[in-house]
Amino acid sequence: MRPKLQPEKLTADFVAFRRATFFGAILATTGLGGWLLWRTFLPEGVSPLEWVQLILFVLLFQQIATGFWLVIYGFLTTILGGDRAQIAHSIEDDPALGEARPPPTAIVLPIYNEDVDRVFLGIEAIWIGLKQAGSSEGFDFFVLSDSNRPECWLREEIAWLELCKKLNGFGRIFYRKRRVPRNSKSGNVADFCRRWGARYRYMVVLDADSIMTGRLLTRLVAMMERNPRVGLIQTGPQLALGRTFFRRIQQFASKVYAPLFAAGSNYWHLFASNYWGHNAIVRLRPFIQYCDLPELPDPDTSRRHIFSHDTVEAALMRKAGFDVWFAYTEDGSYEEGPPNLSDSLARDRRWCLGNLQHFWFLFAPGIDFANRFHIWMGVMAYLGSPIWLLFLLVGAVDLAFKHRFSLLSALPGSDISYSGGAVHILLIATLALLFFPKILAMILAIPKAHNFGGVIRLVTSTLIETVIWTLLAPAIMLYYTQFVVTNLAGLQVRWTAQNRSDMGLGFFQSLRIFWMPPAMCIIAATSMAIWAREELLLLSPILIGWLIVPVLAWITSRPDLGDWARRHGLFLIPEENPQLSPAELRFVEQGVSDLGTAWDFPHGGIARAVIDPLTHSVHVALLRQRKAVSEETEGYLELLRQKLMEEGPGAMDPSEHFALLWDADSLRWLHHEFWSRPATRLHPWWRQRLDEVIERIGLAR
Repeated sequence: MRPKLQPEKLTADFVAFRRATFFGAILATTGLGGWLLWRTFLPEGVSPLEWVQLILFVLLFQQIATGFWLVIYGFLTTILGGDRAQIAHSIEDDPALGEARPPPTAIVLPIYNEDVDRVFLGIEAIWIGLKQAGSSEGFDFFVLSDSNRPECWLREEIAWLELCKKLNGFGRIFYRKRRVPRNSKSGNVADFCRRWGARYRYMVVLDADSIMTGRLLTRLVAMMERNPRVGLIQTGPQLALGRTFFRRIQQFASKVYAPLFAAGSNYWHLFASNYWGHNAIVRLRPFIQYCDLPELPDPDTSRRHIFSHDTVEAALMRKAGFDVWFAYTEDGSYEEGPPNLSDSLARDRRWCLGNLQHFWFLFAPGIDFANRFHIWMGVMAYLGSPIWLLFLLVGAVDLAFKHRFSLLSALPGSDISYSGGAVHILLIATLALLFFPKILAMILAIPKAHNFGGVIRLVTSTLIETVIWTLLAPAIMLYYTQFVVTNLAGLQVRWTAQNRSDMGLGFFQSLRIFWMPPAMCIIAATSMAIWAREELLLLSPILIGWLIVPVLAWITSRPDLGDWARRHGLFLIPEENPQLSPAELRFVEQGVSDLGTAWDFPHGGIARAVIDPLTHSVHVALLRQRKAVSEETEGYLELLRQKLMEEGPGAMDPSEHFALLWDADSLRWLHHEFWSRPATRLHPWWRQRLDEVIERIGLAR
């Protein structure tokens, strides 16, 4: 058995060897692919269009080669017993693990118009898991809300109160609503660091749908304590709790394939890992001191904030001299994926903006080479799509000119078919990227096939997943291209809340959303039939993918199809076996919220704050006592109060609702007026609310 290497004992020669072998393999593979394409063009001379194709091809092939070698090195390290250099090795065989009281650690959940029941169910699951791990005393929870819907805001407050009462969590579970949600999630976390960061040694950042087991949290803190030079440890969150067919495919693929890519990543970057912004532990002092995000030098002030903050924060942590590790072998880190293709693309559009912003840091001084490569890969994850599309367009134009020239010069049309060699090479390389990782992953998964429903179901699930994603890839390429073009054109991207529900798409809804790829298919097929008929069969997989994407998006969004697949053992993951699933995940899956739906109607948030005595009291108590305001502001608030009572909330815009919800004096007045006015003097909307309350508590008027 090979000796394990502690993080602090990694030598410069060891790191240099790994990076040389990894990047050397990428360069050699990319060079070979470019040479083969050049040799394809060479017999009749390389035209200007072919030089363009060659440049585009090298950029694309580098991405493919990188994925290929990640899998190769991940496979080799796995079959050889695992990577010798892992952050987890630093705490193996530690008898004191979990016995001592953990240092003060904050678990922070930035939320924005999320499913409140799910958020607080996840907190409860993690709380119980920490208690069972014997480490609950060292962790505090912070729910950091930027919600801009009154109903979400008020529901969050009551959910916080009920959870604190249930778990006796007062003083350990905190809730904060920001008045000005500046700079989205990164600004939300930065606000926490300024207000409370000095109280804690570590911070665990979660997303609204994240689950981490108590055992893993305890181990992460122990790793940080054992390695004072480590500034951040990123876990590898697995997708779970999926119900729609789309979610089930994603979580199956993540469970089967991701370990190889993760192992390959750790092979080359070691202590210079990336940060994904959630399911990670951060050493707060250097994070606060060195990782404050700079503004971008963009002429448009609205685009100076860095939306995808995580990659930049990892680079700044490394620049400050602290290590960033990837604890990819640690179990117990989970999240939920988007429920359908539409929501997945909406998320990718936001990520595209953030990743393209990172280009500013590609040549910034003091950035570690590994972080530069992370930035490059993030940029190319989206730029690769317009490059691919441009490659196909240039190739088609080149072929059309050659075909036209052959007709004019009476040359046989078959003589110019060599230009399709570039397309052949690209397709073969793409298929290698799609299939070779799957083959290796299958080899590693077969000994554990009983956790995936057996060998036959494992293979069947893999084949179905491969077919579906092969057909979806051309459409995703089109939409990524659209995202890049609109972002570079300066069109604003709204950073909206993610849809985490399992509600499927209707067929005509899917057709309205995904009309562009079929239209492109018709245009491309018609054009090629006229000018480049030889390429029509070769590119038919792309055209078919464009044509049927509305049907695929509709089918994969259905939760009933996902339920059917689970009943028949398809796309199973080990966490769906009750004997293998962690208690925290089972708790969330089986949990039922008791917050009720009595206030789920239009303007239910403002109604709840005014009418319900408990909600009103909690909300007012959580508001800051306002300072003396000007006569103008007081007059404005008085007008809003009167307008709300006399005309109902429908006569007001959301900003006016929020102005009242932020003012304790106004809410006290409104609460008193509602309950003291005779019903005949209430606006019909408020009178209807009063009737509902009376009916709910069982009184007769």
